[in-house]
Amino acid sequence: MTQRGSDPSIGDRPRRTGRVTRRSALENRPGFDVWGFLLFSHGWTWLWWSVPIVAGWHVFQFPGVVFLLVGGIGVTIGGIVMAWQIGGRAGLADLWRRLVDVRLIPGRWAAVMVALWPALALTGAGLAMVVDGTSQPLSAAPLLELLGEPIALAGTLAAIFLLGPFHEEIGWRGYWLDRLQMRFSALTASLVLGLAWAAWHAPLFLMVGYYSSWDFAPDPTWFAFNVIIGAVLYTWLFNNANRSVLAAILFHFVGNATGQLLELSPTADRYQTVATTALVLLVLLWWGPANLRRGADRPRPPY
Repeated sequence: MTQRGSDPSIGDRPRRTGRVTRRSALENRPGFDVWGFLLFSHGWTWLWWSVPIVAGWHVFQFPGVVFLLVGGIGVTIGGIVMAWQIGGRAGLADLWRRLVDVRLIPGRWAAVMVALWPALALTGAGLAMVVDGTSQPLSAAPLLELLGEPIALAGTLAAIFLLGPFHEEIGWRGYWLDRLQMRFSALTASLVLGLAWAAWHAPLFLMVGYYSSWDFAPDPTWFAFNVIIGAVLYTWLFNNANRSVLAAILFHFVGNATGQLLELSPTADRYQTVATTALVLLVLLWWGPANLRRGADRPRPPY
């Protein structure tokens, strides 16, 4: 993967809008294309989420749920607004194409997208059973219960898809990862995104009823570590799936669904993190920390 400035590609050419270009209009704001995104993703979200935290409202009851849902779309707004601000119509068209065009995803990477997170969960359960002798490292009870209720299953999957994967990936991978990789190596871009991604979720741990309403309450530090190392795998998939936002959304969806429908014991959960970390190290050794992609340069945004 080449660094910015080494290839006079279309990704470096400004888009003309009248007598000036969008890029020339932003030249006096260096880094705006990268760091301006955080004004929406974190500024918008934290502003809205701070209200139920300060007021002590339960976030799954009115009016707290309104602030939870409206605040959550900060990443979506950031992705769309910044794609338009930096790329104009070309930026929005590129974002839309990568969001809906399934043909961008190569077959073998579609398999990675669907199977990797369940495989890591099963690996964690297997290690817990073999290494520590855990008798029940994994339970499929939530999944089996829903399989007998198709409407409930559809509703649960729809909620998992909409409350995270769909709206978040429009910003994280739909816009921001491209801009980060134009400035940094793929590994550095992944770690920066992972840190911001983990920090974006931090207010959820302060909200009344958010995690207590679910069957699990992750440790914040453990949660952040998993998000950061997971971000490397997202970049690996993204760069090999032709910058497909759809691939990132489905990868995110499968990961969240796996976590909610397959219950791991605390020991198995730790081993899953160990297995994920080992996979990240293997990916970096094989593909290289600068690229996370074999062969030719990664695709670049057309704006």
